[in-house]
Amino acid sequence: MSDIILAVTECQVAPGETAYFPFAASTAYGIPSIHDFNVISDNPDFSPEWVRFRRSAGDSYGPHYILEISPADIGRSQYGAYPLRVSWGEAGTYRYAAGRCALIVRPCVRAVTEPAAKIWPAGQVCLSLENHGSTGIDVSVSIRHRGSDWSKEWDFELPAKDDPFSFSGRFDPPAGKRSGDFELAVSAAGVPLVRRTVRARRPLIPRRLIAA
Repeated sequence: MSDIILAVTECQVAPGETAYFPFAASTAYGIPSIHDFNVISDNPDFSPEWVRFRRSAGDSYGPHYILEISPADIGRSQYGAYPLRVSWGEAGTYRYAAGRCALIVRPCVRAVTEPAAKIWPAGQVCLSLENHGSTGIDVSVSIRHRGSDWSKEWDFELPAKDDPFSFSGRFDPPAGKRSGDFELAVSAAGVPLVRRTVRARRPLIPRRLIAA
């Protein structure tokens, strides 16, 4: 029996970082060499030059290895998800084993502060981002009312510079959609950065005093 068991099935990295996928290989045909493994992706932007295999210490379920993936020289089209298949041997034969995992390459964009949103007395979204990459990145900010189809979205380019970039967007939900929960989402180059729930709270209205 041949099998490949991955300990980590999803890893998210930015260019310059390394994703680590430890795995164990069990075969009936000896101990595989690191040169016997292969990794492919359904995403055509995946580069074999990012890949490195090495042995790792382990004493259970056969020999242990680590698949290391270091994305480099990333263009705008290469951000996103890469479904991966790690394999040994020749597909369609009894000398074959495979396992699956996923790599997500995200831009070098980080939130300087936690994005904030308020509903009352007026709707507003505020955030501050830093782009540590060498090129501008397309950013999308959206807020959506849960329970209805109302939403508001802003798209802008985050320039490549050292200083934080501040964004502020205003919105005005229609009547009947000013209460309940809203979902705030921020993505860069199509890769999610932030997703949180914002709950609308009506301001307290003091009771009017009635003269005796």
